[in-house]
Amino acid sequence: MKGYTFNIGKDSASFSFINDTEEKRDILDRYWSHYGTLHRLLNFMRSRGWCIQNDDSVGKIIRNDYFYGKKGDLEFELHRYPVGFSFEFYQNIVFENIHGGRYDFDRFNKMPYLVKLVFLNETRYMKAFLEGLGCIDNTKPSYKLAEDKIKRNLVESWHHPQKSMDFKLSDLDGTTCEGDYNHTDRDKNIIHNGEVKYFRCSISGRLMRGKVYHNINNMWWVIVNKYNYRNIADFELFDVHNFFGLKRLKQDKKPKEYLDKKEKLQQSSSKELLNELKRRGIKVS
Repeated sequence: MKGYTFNIGKDSASFSFINDTEEKRDILDRYWSHYGTLHRLLNFMRSRGWCIQNDDSVGKIIRNDYFYGKKGDLEFELHRYPVGFSFEFYQNIVFENIHGGRYDFDRFNKMPYLVKLVFLNETRYMKAFLEGLGCIDNTKPSYKLAEDKIKRNLVESWHHPQKSMDFKLSDLDGTTCEGDYNHTDRDKNIIHNGEVKYFRCSISGRLMRGKVYHNINNMWWVIVNKYNYRNIADFELFDVHNFFGLKRLKQDKKPKEYLDKKEKLQQSSSKELLNELKRRGIKVS
């Protein structure tokens, strides 16, 4: 089992496992070697008090690859696939999404203190169990501050030149992404790293703001507070200049074709307008 690796994502409350053995099988094969590892892991978790079953919320045809588990207030959804399997942990005590904590972002930080302790304790036992089977811990360093989390993302992305964490995020202030696109906000203003931009929360509709730094394509990271950030599309960002109090002033967004046609009609004579109405089959008295 030398080629198995796993990763604990504390920020996202996840536990993922990758089959790195270069196992040669057809993608439609029903059994892969790590399925046995998962079976042993689930039995170990059951011995620790977890109630685990196939996930009834997915269709029967794929249900064998989806699982649901619960221990106290901590729950998880599990998906296994030909190259590994992944746990997504959550709780339904504190959540924003109307459908429950299963569909929330930033799941770990939303967990009540005691649920966080259960998550950390259970993943510690899962880690020790897999290491006992010869699997390799590939967990990435966990960072607390939002700036450090973005720096880590920059280093890990081949789209950015940073190769180590030895730099300040503020060094990027004033720059923008390469190319002539993916760097304009809702009002067609060029976005620069380090600027403060506003956006609406897609779940609550609340007005939010923060410093922005380019991620990839048209996506920008927005630091909303000391510990958290969001990933927002450029067309969702805007400045506060068009606000009166906390309300954004309505802008005229009529298409140019409509405005040109309207101007042309205003310049037409009454006879031309009557002929146009008759052409459209409208009776004119």
